[in-house]
Amino acid sequence: MTKKSLLVYGDVEMDILLQTETIQARGDDAKVSNLTFSPGGSAANCAAIAASLGQKVTLLGSLGKDVWRKPLIQDLRRHKIDTSLVSVTEGQSGTCVALVDGSGERKFYSFRGVNESSPPLLPDAEVWKRHHCLHLSGYSFQEPGSAAVARALLHEAHRFGLMVSLDPSYLFAKHQPDDLEDILNKTDLIFPNQEEAALLSGKRDPRAAALSLHIRGVKTVVVTLGGEGCLLSNESGTENVRVQPTENVIDTTGAGDAFCGGFLTAWLNGLDPWQCARMGGAAAAYVVTRLGGREQTPTLSELVA
Repeated sequence: MTKKSLLVYGDVEMDILLQTETIQARGDDAKVSNLTFSPGGSAANCAAIAASLGQKVTLLGSLGKDVWRKPLIQDLRRHKIDTSLVSVTEGQSGTCVALVDGSGERKFYSFRGVNESSPPLLPDAEVWKRHHCLHLSGYSFQEPGSAAVARALLHEAHRFGLMVSLDPSYLFAKHQPDDLEDILNKTDLIFPNQEEAALLSGKRDPRAAALSLHIRGVKTVVVTLGGEGCLLSNESGTENVRVQPTENVIDTTGAGDAFCGGFLTAWLNGLDPWQCARMGGAAAAYVVTRLGGREQTPTLSELVA
């Protein structure tokens, strides 16, 4: 039996993580207790988690010809991600400065660089034929260049019969695309957090929000609820999936990406949606106890534990 393959499109970047006790108001000084350079990018984080769990993953993205190119490519290959569709072009690679406070919460300042200015070319038919699922990051819809690629990929995935999953960002949910209804109608699986689900649906209650998105065409809606797990809604019904409380939260950067990577790996290996949600929750719980979105990624045995 052919192993199902995952195609992920979105940003590849370097995160500059600054740990501080509190994130100060404007005009105040703050002491930084630790500085770390860590490979990041929502799509790349998801791909790395899935690949570390044994999933076959291809990443579609862009890197600039700058100082970040070599360490980012090395990191992707360390995770055994297929980088044949990662283009290297003139310009600066994406970079994100993340302020991480004492509770592990963070604030991002993102520069998308060539992720926006020089998005990759569309894959040819042979690439589509050997993949089973396309995962899109909501950050790709923020600017015209990458948004055009994301829409074209969505169309091609639909044409070739791939399952489509979407991890909407806060900005995607707040500044909804004009063609949102068409995007939702072509999406099989969506992973909004509670705030994103409320913005997309206009409903504060997660259960009502999930049902609204499901009615509008998404086959399976998973609203992530942080330490409380997630709410899963599909044609079989709506159910809360709890997770074990996570102690020693250090950095929540990449938690949502890890959830997607864990969930999609389980999904592509034939687990039922509730088992997939537990796998996603375990991946997120693993990541938040470490600094960086994918500095250390779990093996399957570690996730089961």
